[in-house]
Amino acid sequence: MKTSSVREQLLEHASVLMRRRGYNGFSYRDLAELVGVKTSSIHYYFPSKDDLVLEVVRQYRQTSVARLAAIDTSLPLIEQARKYVLPLSNGIDLGQICLIGMLAAEVMVLPQAVRALLQEHFQANENFIADMLRRAEAERGQQYPVPPQLLAKVLYGAIQNGLITARMSGSNDRIDAAANMLIGAVGGSMCAIEEHEAVAA
Repeated sequence: MKTSSVREQLLEHASVLMRRRGYNGFSYRDLAELVGVKTSSIHYYFPSKDDLVLEVVRQYRQTSVARLAAIDTSLPLIEQARKYVLPLSNGIDLGQICLIGMLAAEVMVLPQAVRALLQEHFQANENFIADMLRRAEAERGQQYPVPPQLLAKVLYGAIQNGLITARMSGSNDRIDAAANMLIGAVGGSMCAIEEHEAVAA
């Protein structure tokens, strides 16, 4: 087996283990059994668990950045929002959630380099959502009840909460609700709700 192949398998299985169990939920022994190598072989590629986790998160971030960049900004905003939310629930049926969301729950035990990548991930997603909201405001000529950057934090927080609670509840209803809330916000339904409430008052 080629050296690069072993390394890639280690990273792939480590990602799955972390998305299922978190940082403290697996050991090098667990990983060695999945890949079919000795734990000493893992230390050859990744001297410490922190080294392994850092590389897994780096790759996850690279994939996420590429996914956001691939969303065609010439599409209608509501279609961009749909393309954004569609892959978010991937892996839930296999007991996996967003790697960044899973690790965020254990942030206090993670090395600073990993923490920085987690923060970058949250910020990048919030910025992406905020940008869609700003363009939606400009298209409609109407502002949201709160600034787009703050609304983006709420929406992305709802998405992450939906992913986490999906495993607890055994249902995707919360992540689906969060996704629909984002699509609705970009599509203008949140402004319509605000107008309705203002008239009723």
